[in-house]
Amino acid sequence: MERNKQQQEWQRDALEMVRQLKAGKVVLHSTDTVWGLGANAKNNEAVRQIFELKNRSQQSSLIMLVDSPGMLERFLPNLPEAAWELMEVSDRPLTIVAPCPPRIKEELAIGMVAEDGTIAVRLVKDDYLSFIIQGLGSPLASSSANPSGQPTPDSFVRIHSTITNSVSAIAKYRRSGKSDGIASMIVKFDEHNRITIIRS
Repeated sequence: MERNKQQQEWQRDALEMVRQLKAGKVVLHSTDTVWGLGANAKNNEAVRQIFELKNRSQQSSLIMLVDSPGMLERFLPNLPEAAWELMEVSDRPLTIVAPCPPRIKEELAIGMVAEDGTIAVRLVKDDYLSFIIQGLGSPLASSSANPSGQPTPDSFVRIHSTITNSVSAIAKYRRSGKSDGIASMIVKFDEHNRITIIRS
């Protein structure tokens, strides 16, 4: 019974995040790594607000979170088998950077596709995040909840007030406790499927 109650609580919280995201807002929530700022990856104004909140240049593109292999394949249809194998065996969150097809670039907000034409995508395995992405029906633009150049907070209480005071909604789920503070591993594949470790 207690487990069902906890599940209902995070689902209610996730539904509120979905409502805000569908309205084009920026939300503050826990992720599969650290606390992050989230927005609809297809909404130009919402994504622009993330850059503004962080005082971050739009030349430094954001990570995109997806909830299923199908959604990942839709945005990165030409991923090599090595990328799928890495995601399967990785024991920590893994972000894949790969060339973005031109037709996909047109769907995404400015700031999601890097200057070299690549996008950074992470397939999440977290129930809370998956629920939000499914409810939104769109990938989630994501960035750590700190001003650019400042340390990434390892818990909700360490998030700077300039962030908490500026978002439209703040998740209640997982506010207590401390994350491991470890960002995802980042692996890049070029157009020839050559691999580069960006962050280990």
